[in-house]
Amino acid sequence: MHFGKRLVLVSFIAFVWATQAPAAVVENFRLGGWIGNAYTDDQNGRFDNCVASASYRSGITLHVQVDAGYNWAIGFSASHWDMKVGTDIPLQYRIDRGQWQSGVAKATTKNLARMQMPQDGYLITRFRRGRTLYVYDGSNQFNFRLTGTSKLMARLARCIKRNTARFGASPNVGTTAAPPPSGGLGSTAPAQPAAPAPQPADPQLAVEATQALFNLMGSAGVSGLKLIPEGQRSEDLKGVHAVAAGNARTLVAHIFPEGSYKSDQELMSLIVADSQKNCDDGSFSSGTERATEGGKQLYTSYARCTMGDDDLIERVAIVNRKAGGVFVYGVSDNYSVGGTASDNGPPELTDPDFYAAAAGAAD
Repeated sequence: MHFGKRLVLVSFIAFVWATQAPAAVVENFRLGGWIGNAYTDDQNGRFDNCVASASYRSGITLHVQVDAGYNWAIGFSASHWDMKVGTDIPLQYRIDRGQWQSGVAKATTKNLARMQMPQDGYLITRFRRGRTLYVYDGSNQFNFRLTGTSKLMARLARCIKRNTARFGASPNVGTTAAPPPSGGLGSTAPAQPAAPAPQPADPQLAVEATQALFNLMGSAGVSGLKLIPEGQRSEDLKGVHAVAAGNARTLVAHIFPEGSYKSDQELMSLIVADSQKNCDDGSFSSGTERATEGGKQLYTSYARCTMGDDDLIERVAIVNRKAGGVFVYGVSDNYSVGGTASDNGPPELTDPDFYAAAAGAAD
């Protein structure tokens, strides 16, 4: 039976969860077309996970689950599906024009399939700021418009923080082998021991990117920033190899090894699209250009989002890496008055200074 012949309406799933374990639902919220719930573990009363669901005209409901360990999963359901519980369903998925990724969804009920997502900060960012999620089951392709996912992931992060403080974190979270037992997307698997907090995908790349970021700051004369560890970052920066922030400015460095992306043009188009979607309530402008600094070729972009008296200016430089692949450097500056360097924003960092520092940062 193909993936396309399986699924549950949001209201029906919420009803089933509530009637199976009414005490487990400790928070409800609505955000645009998303309906959310927070759950505790029936066995110990501690907080387990938050889930948000949105229904589509296709009759399929998309679910997003984040547990107390900030592991995340997506699920698909439909009232007419009739899956064998425990069945693995190989899937291919991508966001916008990104590369196809492989995953395996498991039928946790006859109507609902759940797929654990990798701890990939770039993928999470794509989900937050992307426009369309494409899912292919080997025979059929399904498209899900990612409306409001940027605000949704921020809302789920608040849900995690609030309910962890209220109830404490369940010891059953933190594993990709078994999802939370009492609510959300469900599981028939036994609870597993908690796993360590998620780490960057490749620690060696994180070390290399961190050194390059320090070099960039030193060369550009940027001061007053502190390196932000993974556990203290906002959700959209988790998984980025190196992040420093302070004085209304954020600097990042990330390495895309050779073979992990199609082209620098694709990377840049996704980065600019991210910025534009995150500015859906404001006035947006952007541009890209090729430049040469210190004998090196750079691919650069500039994006500006104005909302009322607040300006967000983002600049990016993509630089070839000697070991293969590219470095992506980004600087994000927040201004409260017209985008000028003043007491209401970070110290000036000119484009030439930024690009020159980016060109030599990895040397």
